[in-house]
Amino acid sequence: MWCYDLNSDTWTQKAPIPIARRLAGAFAINGMGYVTCGANGSTYLKDLWQYDPVLNSWSQKAQLPGWARYGPYAFAIGGSGYVGTGNRGSASGPMLSDAWKYDPVSNSWSAAPAIPDQARFGTSSFEMNGIGYVFGGKESNLAFTPDLWSFDPTSQGWTLHAPFPGSPRSSPMAFVHYNTFVIGCGRNDSQNFYDVWQYDPYLNTWMQAPTYPGESSLAGTSFSIHYRAFGGLGWRLDDNTSRPDLWELAKPDNSGISDLDGTKSSLHIYPVPASNGGAVTIQTESSDLVHAQLVNMQGAQLMQWDFRNEMQIDLRNIPAGSYLISWQCARSTGNKLLIVQ
Repeated sequence: MWCYDLNSDTWTQKAPIPIARRLAGAFAINGMGYVTCGANGSTYLKDLWQYDPVLNSWSQKAQLPGWARYGPYAFAIGGSGYVGTGNRGSASGPMLSDAWKYDPVSNSWSAAPAIPDQARFGTSSFEMNGIGYVFGGKESNLAFTPDLWSFDPTSQGWTLHAPFPGSPRSSPMAFVHYNTFVIGCGRNDSQNFYDVWQYDPYLNTWMQAPTYPGESSLAGTSFSIHYRAFGGLGWRLDDNTSRPDLWELAKPDNSGISDLDGTKSSLHIYPVPASNGGAVTIQTESSDLVHAQLVNMQGAQLMQWDFRNEMQIDLRNIPAGSYLISWQCARSTGNKLLIVQ
């Protein structure tokens, strides 16, 4: 296992997981990493391991109660881990449709609601704003699916979203980038894909992003740290080789969002202009606690927040127009112009 330091752009080797595997599921809860399932050669796994980054050590936890499998989805929301679907056989199955919830406090599993559709494996999954998302994969009918599903832990229900506009695929990279999430690369039975798409969960719409410039696209790794997003590694189908390259999706252009006096500050807003059916992300480059408020041009306060690093603002109830985001922290203060259209 390796740790990437985004500040120094360097890699450091860490303690290896006790049992090697591929196509596992992984999630993080309260600063701990968890890895489960996967395949070790022709042996399918259902063990669960917890990684402590402070101690740089692994400890085994309660194993998944269902079938051993590879290619499941996995995400964490509300302090619990969710693992489901996968494959317990060859490339043609049998695929699985069951779902399980892990409680790290009691170190126990319980059944969770399954995706109300065909069994599948090779999905990509992630969490955004307390909702879990599962995309794509190869279904039990052996077709690749463009479906995007979300799971709400409050209602315990699944929702089907606007279909992916690209070719159906399995094992793509997936990560959160500002107030959207990104699906890119992946494969079907005969080819790798390098196209990349962004989904806006507020508008339920897709738009194409820059094509992935790396060498591989199958089962690559992907992750976000604050507002920076990375993808790479993985497998190249045409010559059956694994690749070591890592790429960062470029930060959006922040032009036009300077402070009202024309100077840049440590607070940024994206996107500007914004849509009153969507959301904006506010981010700060410092670790200070920031107090911010949304004010209309008549001086009336509409919202206020305290946050660190970044937060999303839901604009569905904000009419089109011009607004100010006034903010202050221990070392600076300022006003940002927000245009909603």
